[in-house]
Amino acid sequence: MYNTLRALLRKPKLYEKTQEKFWNDPYISKGMLEAHLNPNTDAASRKPESIERSVEWICSLLPRGAKLLDIGCGPGLYTKRLSERGLRVTGLDFSERSIAYAKANDAKSEYVMQDYLEMEYKNIFDMVTLIWCDYGALIPEDRHNLLDRVYRALKPGGLFLFDVFTPWWNFGQKESTSWEICEQGGFWSPNPHICLNAQYYYGESIGMSRTVIVEDGNIRSFNIWNTSFTKKSLSEKIQLHKLIPVDYFSDAEGKPYDENSPTLCAVMKKQEEPH
Repeated sequence: MYNTLRALLRKPKLYEKTQEKFWNDPYISKGMLEAHLNPNTDAASRKPESIERSVEWICSLLPRGAKLLDIGCGPGLYTKRLSERGLRVTGLDFSERSIAYAKANDAKSEYVMQDYLEMEYKNIFDMVTLIWCDYGALIPEDRHNLLDRVYRALKPGGLFLFDVFTPWWNFGQKESTSWEICEQGGFWSPNPHICLNAQYYYGESIGMSRTVIVEDGNIRSFNIWNTSFTKKSLSEKIQLHKLIPVDYFSDAEGKPYDENSPTLCAVMKKQEEPH
């Protein structure tokens, strides 16, 4: 056990991934759904008043009846509201528990349980949305994969709307480690366990949280990456995938762009195909 822990408590290599289940873990996904549905926290989904403002803004960008794909839709908090305002919406998410909840509470939208890194839509949607900074949680190769799939899913002229953190989000933060004894269980496990937490940084734009769960006879670890972007760095990456910037905003509610905002929302357009 010593050698296993010693390896897990070192600083990981840049963009090192873990293989443990997270979104679909039978126990963790229950806590995640509770966090999504808790109106008093934005730990998993933004608070209801923010979601309402986002939905109103998104609807202002599209005609009634437009087709929208909400990837990483979770329990359908945006999807349901968008459908109620006249859009034809498909919600896609990797979490079986979240999709089951969404289907049970929204008969108007279509829901698909799938990893958005594996979706195969072609020229179907007027807009694709990815909200609450999921894009920056992906490692670079997965971001490239996602952008290729989003491009294929959009109709010519279709829009991709997504938000990210900016370097201001982590400004002044320092690397840290901590531990917690959870004798009655907790978010990560229903069993007694020790939770070892570490926050690491790789320059100004890349951070990661590593959580190591130690139980009797079992050790698991979870790496959660967060890459932040400026308007310039985001635009350079996106345009490699034939998506061109339409405009930038401070958040997914459509607030005017402010270079000092901790978040950045981009609206990108699929280039029209030549006739």
